[in-house]
Amino acid sequence: MGKVFFKPWVGENYDSGGIFGKKILVLGEAHLCKECEDCGHVENAEECADFTSTDCIKVLLSGETGSWTVTFHKFERSLVNHETDLEESPRIWNSLAFYNYVQKAMDSSRKSPEWVDFRNSEDAFFEVIDELRPDLIIVWGVTRMYNFLPGGERWREGEPLEIDGYNVKNGYYRLADGNESRVLWVYHPSAGYSRERWHNVINTEL
Repeated sequence: MGKVFFKPWVGENYDSGGIFGKKILVLGEAHLCKECEDCGHVENAEECADFTSTDCIKVLLSGETGSWTVTFHKFERSLVNHETDLEESPRIWNSLAFYNYVQKAMDSSRKSPEWVDFRNSEDAFFEVIDELRPDLIIVWGVTRMYNFLPGGERWREGEPLEIDGYNVKNGYYRLADGNESRVLWVYHPSAGYSRERWHNVINTEL
């Protein structure tokens, strides 16, 4: 992954599909970090390459709580449609891969990535999906993350999909091996996220 700055978390049971029986890549938007001014330059990535695993998922699985961990717990509960605990949470995340699309951290929670940040992250994204070969990509965010993810020859729009009266954005990315990854967009779990609604959406692919 020569173009990837923040390497993805890959659960120990991801390749087998774990408890879901399917390789699932969860796609977030961007990290929040105020440490460096040159974030995102791959030649400087050694120190931060494992940020996603070490400072996010491993911290989450240690039981530490904070405003950002609520987001991850909301999402994991929508996968199984019930409250989770410190015993079940590791089983879930060890069955998943997680990757933040934008390969440059935001320095404020109120700051959103710019169009150029998305464009500069395209090659890294395709490296990740070509290596991980997910069966399903679940994208957090139905507006910016839908509008700014790559189109082009490797993208195919899905058929209209309505679940419980909601039109679900969906499609497929073609992988380097010729197979396709199914893609679903869900609301970002940080706010306004209904566990039951999105479980019903995600469960159509499980």
